[in-house]
Amino acid sequence: MKFILPVMLLLFMFMPGLAQQVPAMGEKIKTLTLSDTILYAAIDRPGDFYVITVTGQIQRYDKDGRLMLLYKAERAPTLFDPRDGARLFAYYRHDQHYEFLTPSFRATASYQIDPAFAIHPWLICPSGEYKLWVLDKADQSLKKIDVKASAVEVEVVVDSALIENTEAFKTMREYQSFVFLLNPAKGIFIFNSLGRHIKTIGTPGIRTFNFLGEELYFLRNGTLEFFNLFTAESRQMKIDTGFTDALLTDERIILFAPERIDIFAFRP
Repeated sequence: MKFILPVMLLLFMFMPGLAQQVPAMGEKIKTLTLSDTILYAAIDRPGDFYVITVTGQIQRYDKDGRLMLLYKAERAPTLFDPRDGARLFAYYRHDQHYEFLTPSFRATASYQIDPAFAIHPWLICPSGEYKLWVLDKADQSLKKIDVKASAVEVEVVVDSALIENTEAFKTMREYQSFVFLLNPAKGIFIFNSLGRHIKTIGTPGIRTFNFLGEELYFLRNGTLEFFNLFTAESRQMKIDTGFTDALLTDERIILFAPERIDIFAFRP
């Protein structure tokens, strides 16, 4: 079901809320040992997960850890978003291009970023089928571009006191019409559909973040932290400190170390 997060709710979320049921990690299903170092990981809506390695591999696994496909790019994408698993998105900062891939990793379309829209894109993420959010390093602006119409739909210069160093931002995602930007040293910055900053989750040390239903979650210092975007309720689950990232589905928790993946049954 599609829904829009109320702005006023976001202004007050991440304040202490009522305790929720603690999520439970079940039995281990599989351990995978990789011959390459994991750079980051992503998950699509059906539950397949993707591992991006430092040498540019993109590995696709099903929920039980079976390797379905391996693709070797010239280099690792700056940002990879598998979306619904049918139309994958990859952005490469080094030559300012992005492409859409099929589930078999065949590129169906590849585009350069038009300098008329963004002079020095730092991060780009998809918004729906034909739009992009762009964080432009040149003027510290956040822009929403309608690629099909060749038009800038939203353009907001972000307060320099807020954003400081654009290069400190490591990833960007749109979720339910809001934009989430991660600065690992400061936390997650949240912007509304008009590009206006409305909230910062001021938690240093977050490497990546993701979403499961109504919750935002991230792994930090050996603890998996959940925040409900509607009720402001929070919950935590202790994880072995040897892991650096986690991905969740309704059935699985997938934990990542630099060259290892552990898959467990999961009850959200």
